Amino acid sequence: MVKTSFYELSQCILSYHDWLKVDGLWDLLPNYQKTLTDKEHWQIIINTWSMSEHNSQIHNRDKWIDILTLRNPIKYFKKNLGYSTKVYRAGNINGFSWTLNRHKAIEFQKRYTTHNPIYFSKESKDVQIISKQVQYDDVKFYNNLRDEEEIVIIP
Repeated sequence: MVKTSFYELSQCILSYHDWLKVDGLWDLLPNYQKTLTDKEHWQIIINTWSMSEHNSQIHNRDKWIDILTLRNPIKYFKKNLGYSTKVYRAGNINGFSWTLNRHKAIEFQKRYTTHNPIYFSKESKDVQIISKQVQYDDVKFYNNLRDEEEIVIIP
């Protein structure tokens, strides 16, 4: 049985630690551009996004922007989104990840205001819920793999 490029790239990304998966995707994805369909390309991105941590943090931002702009988004991963959609986020407005569900944003707000050293810093004691309208064309993909009703945009 011949391994497909999609399978091969997926296995490579799985070998990276959750905190470093974006580095692996950023390094490897450009090499697979000629062999992946649009659907496979975006599926790899969505899978990696879902397995990664802290995608909006400064050390990951430029890599994610490069990855999210390699190809145009496809309708398949934006099903059921309207022309304009209200989204929510706990934290600052410059994040990639938003949710369609206000209650999910409140869950993140609670997570970020605890004293867990992974999420808490003196600067982020007062985490606000932000909402805004996003246009269909600005959405890179919709993802619900983690039950977060997540919309990903480039801020």
